[in-house]
Amino acid sequence: MPLPLIPLDLPPMAGSQATDPPALVSTMWVDQSVEEYALGIDDAIAESLEVSPSESERPESGSPEPDDPEPGRPESDSPEPENPEFGSPEPENPESDSPEPENPEFGSSEPGNPESDSPESDSPESGDGLDDPEAEDSDRPLPADIPFVRILADQQALDVPRQVVTANGNVLVQFGADQIAAERIWINLNNRYLRAEGDVFLSRNRQVVEGDTATYNLLQGAGSLTQARGSLEIATLADDFSTAFPNDLSTDSANPIEDRIQGQGSISQVTSPGGISFSLNPATTMFGAERPGTGRIRFEASQLSFDADGWYGENLRLTNDPFSPPELELRGNRVSFAPRSDNEDELCIENPRLVFDQRLSLPLVRPCYQFQNGELPANFLNPLLINLGYDNRDRDGLFIDREFPALEVGRFQVSVAPQFYLSRWLGESGGNLLDPANVGLVTRARGNLGPRTTALGLVSLSGLDLDNFTSRVRANLRVQQLVGTHRLSAEYTYRDRLFNGSLGFQNVQSSMGLLLESPVIPLGDTGFNLSYQLSGQYVTANTDRQDLLGPGTAVGLTSLFRAQGAVDLSRRFLLWQGQAKPSTATEGLRFSPRPLVPSLALTAGLRGVATYYSSNNAQESLDARVRLLGQVGHLSRNYFDYTQFNLGFAQGFIGGDDSPFLFDRQVDRSILSGGIVQQIYGPILMGFQTAFNLSTGREIDTSFSLEYRRRTYGLTLRYSPTRETGFLGFRLSQFDWVGQTDPFDSTTPTADPQVQ
Repeated sequence: MPLPLIPLDLPPMAGSQATDPPALVSTMWVDQSVEEYALGIDDAIAESLEVSPSESERPESGSPEPDDPEPGRPESDSPEPENPEFGSPEPENPESDSPEPENPEFGSSEPGNPESDSPESDSPESGDGLDDPEAEDSDRPLPADIPFVRILADQQALDVPRQVVTANGNVLVQFGADQIAAERIWINLNNRYLRAEGDVFLSRNRQVVEGDTATYNLLQGAGSLTQARGSLEIATLADDFSTAFPNDLSTDSANPIEDRIQGQGSISQVTSPGGISFSLNPATTMFGAERPGTGRIRFEASQLSFDADGWYGENLRLTNDPFSPPELELRGNRVSFAPRSDNEDELCIENPRLVFDQRLSLPLVRPCYQFQNGELPANFLNPLLINLGYDNRDRDGLFIDREFPALEVGRFQVSVAPQFYLSRWLGESGGNLLDPANVGLVTRARGNLGPRTTALGLVSLSGLDLDNFTSRVRANLRVQQLVGTHRLSAEYTYRDRLFNGSLGFQNVQSSMGLLLESPVIPLGDTGFNLSYQLSGQYVTANTDRQDLLGPGTAVGLTSLFRAQGAVDLSRRFLLWQGQAKPSTATEGLRFSPRPLVPSLALTAGLRGVATYYSSNNAQESLDARVRLLGQVGHLSRNYFDYTQFNLGFAQGFIGGDDSPFLFDRQVDRSILSGGIVQQIYGPILMGFQTAFNLSTGREIDTSFSLEYRRRTYGLTLRYSPTRETGFLGFRLSQFDWVGQTDPFDSTTPTADPQVQ
């Protein structure tokens, strides 16, 4: 039975008198229905409208059926909350059938007007005005912007004098684009206040939160949940929990109520879109963090509240782990997440700490983090209090650093990383802490100059002893612009350090120019991929060509214009592929952020490079390469259940070492490379990678790695004796999934998820 649609600002009907109201039915119960109620009704509006059962359901004599114990109520009443804001379901004053609520904020009756406190009759009789044509106005058009709340429930009723809606059993409430599901819900239409109890689900845009109880202010778009839990999408969190009230209450109100926020199956289709890594060598890719991703996080809180300024949690637990109990948690006594601008949000945590495997707890240094356009900050959840690195060329060995934000202006951020050189302090300085050579600084800047333009900058000072400033400082400034599908970069570098195979590291004193890079272009259905780039720079770098140097100088600086074009063609051939383990916490995702697929593949490529110099020199080359890649095992058992290997060969057919510079001279024309990564025990893996020049027998590069790999995070220690560099890195994985996850403290999963 549809209940009346009551407009907010409807004027009194012609001829109606406040002292002579029509008869009102106090409470009407409806089974298995979808009803709409207008919000914000006052006494004058309520008195000007008639409320009665439809003609088809109106009792013939005004008396209840024999099996109905009480007119207008079901046989089994559901309890209303003990919140005085909604009043009591049973009259406390026998002289009044509908007492005024204890809280004057709720209820619509004016005190001292008994005629509006209780109806004259519980059933319509002849002469009550319901059949008066002047009193009926059901066909009157309603304003288009009137906000309504739509309710679907097993049972629901409207207490007209108090304007309180009660709904029981599988309740779904829609207001604007938001939805709430619960077992019991009460709504006061006057002040737009809602209370829900029993398996509460709140759906706001892309976010779904559940709890035991919830309160919601429909006018302010603010609410709170007790024992809240759920999963959040970081990229849209600030927008989804921002309020559109009160003007957008009617947004999407014509859409049907969805029941997908309830009854979801257990977690399934777990995938990892990528991850983030923290290390002193950002050019080195860590497993599981090959590409940044925007996944989801799970949370639990004793209380969660949100309003127009953000959301706030008490005793909050956050995890990127889709399974329970989580491998990695971020815990805080109090947490707030609030927007600072259109593109920036801030997360602040009181007493932040990372908890590993429910046992090891490590404090975090920073209490607040900034999110740019929904992206995780570079140092978010970095458990390493300091970064550990090794650089024997610029920093004389082992050193430590820690990065801190220094300046944030809109989309432009500047960070500084103080460094302390342990090996130099213990060696050259003889333990002198006051020696400025033992302290250095790295400054990084990044910002968006436009929707398709990015600026990057770096200044590194490997010692504050200003006497050696010119040999300590390195700098790089780059502006990148997307041009269609290509990327155009304007770059300036000072004392850049480049690794050139068996020639080792070479310094480029200065370089200024442009670089145009193409995307990877698939060539139809052939499986071949094409990419190319063009560049032009003015370069000052070391040379050993005597015609460019003065007499008696073996190696020195020279400045030349340099133009280069390169084309690369490659294809991958899959020779064999096995089956991955299911994406469960005990199988495919036990020690890996994604299920590992046993496979054997062959890659082949051809690259042509032509470089021309203003000294009338030219270096042209055509190189072919082939590489065998394979992995066996699934990394789901404790011992030797995963082996990854590679074996490659590259050969130059034409061209030679004709460059006047040392940093780009091609001297390695025949290269053999290979490597292996082997599981030793559980999450511990060891590996190495090496390459040799077959023509000269010289070692080009060799590196060793030790990895602690888990599903949600990983630690990697890597060292190259050839380059004399090394680093310790931390990886944080991100996940996405379908379905409802288990509570954090659950030890038995509800079901084994399967990857689609």
